[in-house]
Amino acid sequence: MNGNKIELWHVPSPGSELAEKLKEMGLDANDLAARMGYTPKAVNDILQGYCRITPEVAIMLEMITEIPAIYWLRRQMSYDEFLARERIKASLSDQSLWRKSFPEEVNVREWVRQTKDNEKTLMPLLKFFAVASPKAWDGYYKDAKLKVAFRISLADVKDPYATSAWIRRGEILADKDPMEKQKQIPVRKRLKAALPEIIAFAAANKVRPKGKKRITYWTPEAEVVDDCMTGLQEICRKVGIRVLFVQNFKCAPIHGMYRWYKDVPLIQLHDRFEKRAAMWFTFFHELAHVLYHGKKGICLQNIEITHNYPEKEDEANAFAQKCMVEAGFEL
Repeated sequence: MNGNKIELWHVPSPGSELAEKLKEMGLDANDLAARMGYTPKAVNDILQGYCRITPEVAIMLEMITEIPAIYWLRRQMSYDEFLARERIKASLSDQSLWRKSFPEEVNVREWVRQTKDNEKTLMPLLKFFAVASPKAWDGYYKDAKLKVAFRISLADVKDPYATSAWIRRGEILADKDPMEKQKQIPVRKRLKAALPEIIAFAAANKVRPKGKKRITYWTPEAEVVDDCMTGLQEICRKVGIRVLFVQNFKCAPIHGMYRWYKDVPLIQLHDRFEKRAAMWFTFFHELAHVLYHGKKGICLQNIEITHNYPEKEDEANAFAQKCMVEAGFEL
């Protein structure tokens, strides 16, 4: 990289390939200019890569070289893409502190796709979050500019970077296993009807199993997901609610989250609760949000964040306590 000029070592411009073809044909720039009706300078700009090969130029080259126009256009498109990627990489070169703000466990868990130059580029991390730049990440997660998609700001959270990674991991797992879009009122009706079954299931699964259990639901987190957790997922899926278990981070010890994601109510839970009672209380808390509260909110449990409606949290806690008592847990 020299100033704003990008030195290309591996991706030649289509103009350089055209120059080789002319040499093969025994032509020079002046000959090509005369055949195209262009000035020698205009042709030289194409050969040097200063000027793009347009559809019109590509058709002219097809008539002169007998190489299809689409070939020249694809070569130009590939070259343009390379240039754009290099410019973006250059613009991200001073953003290493942003990358280091995220927990190292994100890479250890292989949530972010590894590349040979992973230490030098932010591309894998940006792809993980599906954002185009660190600035876009700030706007989405901290400034809450995209409130239609993400309705809270993580600016006041102790560790917004780890929190956002946990939330995003849930989205990725959800996208791998799509569900039909749901409507709020039918989901609530089905949930009310299924609530006795869910409470009975909780009563039958009060203790976290010891040792290895048969795994029926595979994700990279599957090594700690047991049959109780998969059974809960199956019951809720019939109702129209997605339940996910995603390992959190020590710097962002989130227990649970409720939100609607792509028109499906989503309950995302930590997958390593030491006690099963804590898992069930968190689940019933988030379930209350599905049952009583709207689609426009997002609630995170056991994390320092200011809730706009604390009365909803109180209501969710009361509902969870009631369900726990009915399931036979001692509070």
